[in-house]
Amino acid sequence: MRQDLINEGGVESRAAQPDLSAEIVQSVAKEYNQRVTCVHVGGNNYRCNWWSPAATNGYDNPQMRGLLVTTHVVAKSRFLKVVKVDNRLVVTDASVVPARN
Repeated sequence: MRQDLINEGGVESRAAQPDLSAEIVQSVAKEYNQRVTCVHVGGNNYRCNWWSPAATNGYDNPQMRGLLVTTHVVAKSRFLKVVKVDNRLVVTDASVVPARN
């Protein structure tokens, strides 16, 4: 039996996985003007969003700064599978659907 499974009264359940969100945010590639948010959705699964500043050319005052939420848009969003092996993060893009033959 895999070590991450625990047998409790005949029912197998997964051991609690640590939340690696903060480490993922620090380790993923991003452009100079992007911010990354990451949420643990269960097991080894995470939802990460890359936020970029919204275009301001439609504003009547392009220098106007508002709240981050109103001035940034999600440029990229991915589901990631992340495990820690030998104190390193191993990140797999779970958003990619394998091609069917």
